[in-house]
Amino acid sequence: MEMLKATNKVFCDDSYQTLKHMQSNSVDLTYIDPPFFANRVFEVEKKSGKIISFDDTWSNDIGNYLNYMKKIFIECKRVLKNKGSIYVHCDWHSSHYLKVVMDEIFGYRNFHNEIVWRRHNSHNDTKQGSKHFGRVHDSILFYSKSKNYTWNPIFQPYPDDYIKKYYRHIEPETGRRFAYGDLSGPGGRSKGNPRYEFLGVTRYWRFSKVNMKKLYDEGKIIQTKPGNVPVMKRYLDEMPGLMLQDVWDDVKSVQVTKTESCDYPTQKPTRLLERIIEISSNPKDIVLDPMCGSGTTLIAAKRLGRKFIGIDDNPDATKICKKRLDSFHHEASTIKSPLYHHSLGKH
Repeated sequence: MEMLKATNKVFCDDSYQTLKHMQSNSVDLTYIDPPFFANRVFEVEKKSGKIISFDDTWSNDIGNYLNYMKKIFIECKRVLKNKGSIYVHCDWHSSHYLKVVMDEIFGYRNFHNEIVWRRHNSHNDTKQGSKHFGRVHDSILFYSKSKNYTWNPIFQPYPDDYIKKYYRHIEPETGRRFAYGDLSGPGGRSKGNPRYEFLGVTRYWRFSKVNMKKLYDEGKIIQTKPGNVPVMKRYLDEMPGLMLQDVWDDVKSVQVTKTESCDYPTQKPTRLLERIIEISSNPKDIVLDPMCGSGTTLIAAKRLGRKFIGIDDNPDATKICKKRLDSFHHEASTIKSPLYHHSLGKH
């Protein structure tokens, strides 16, 4: 169907049926925030008195839930390009079950991380009679379709204690902080590293003899004492920082600001989705969210210059999506697919 080839659209229809009519190998990145198997109805009452709800009840039937999710994941893999990745957002209710299903579909070797998103600083259910540790995090399962996938690592500033420990040396002439870096050639002879004498020390080195002398003449290699192994100055202001790790505790769910909030019960912070999109896609790539809810993924994609496709069978959700996208002066429209006969305007 020609309509389903379009980008920058929100489809108000069943996710599985809509995915089935999308082209294979057409999407660069998929983020999916599916039902968590929480077996409850999430509701938010808006100022107008209208109740916005999200139904996550499955009659406590995990088999029914997993069969449904498996069909969705199979279609997500089919529409994903070979260089593409998928992020599955879940929590303690079903993360272990969903990982087994994803391993089966995408392959165990294409699993890269279970990202721990710490959404709360603390959560105390003891007053309600609970006997368990506070549940403060969600899990985000990160898979790729192949070994060659888009990867744009994000680096964060070094913590103060890290700087004090590793970059404790200060150059008197410039005031620049630096650490001592190893000049040894990793792997030695087997990796083709050159062996020669430098400043009275013979071993396999990281650089050629010409480059070593050049760096030494520039003051970037020093020997702390005669006979000691030379080391390289690694300046703090030339380092990219620490690569992002798999525990994300710097983006909280409370960071859904008043300006950003659209009173949708399972809304995620835009900053969280921007991070995923920046890492695993490039400008003008197509980002798919087959259960887009309030449309945060689509907003983040728009901000970062990506194209998007959103799907949700909840008319209230797709209305919110359209309103949020229109606020960005985007040429977005909420379409009813001909796969079904219900009309968005009648709900």
